[in-house]
Amino acid sequence: MSLNSFAADQRVRIFEALKVGQPPLEGVFDESLWKECHAKGEPQMGSTVYKPWTIHYEFIYPEAGASTTIFTVQTKPPERIVFMPVPAWVIESIWQGEVTGSHHFESDATKLVMAFQAQLEESPNAVLFGPQPPRRRE
Repeated sequence: MSLNSFAADQRVRIFEALKVGQPPLEGVFDESLWKECHAKGEPQMGSTVYKPWTIHYEFIYPEAGASTTIFTVQTKPPERIVFMPVPAWVIESIWQGEVTGSHHFESDATKLVMAFQAQLEESPNAVLFGPQPPRRRE
């Protein structure tokens, strides 16, 4: 099962429990915040935030005339999550909206693949989970 399928199934199970007034049946959450949110009414689905070893599901509890509350449930995935950055050999044509590969000597291509693979190691990859600064390709 892919990460997207896994996360979607888990998020729906948690959301269904919240909709019928039950606490999440899986994951870690703030119980006092859940009680406060439950009193507000029906939840809405929010964002899913990936970290290397956790998934954070956000559920929105709006209240008319009051502040909106974000309720977060944190779960553990079956394996480490990695961020797959766009490889250096991918070219994007702004005008056409196309994304394609590029041509390289075999020796350079091997170096590019090795550099990309190195980005998947735990420490270098964990850095990629924060906000990404805009990159400019020359």
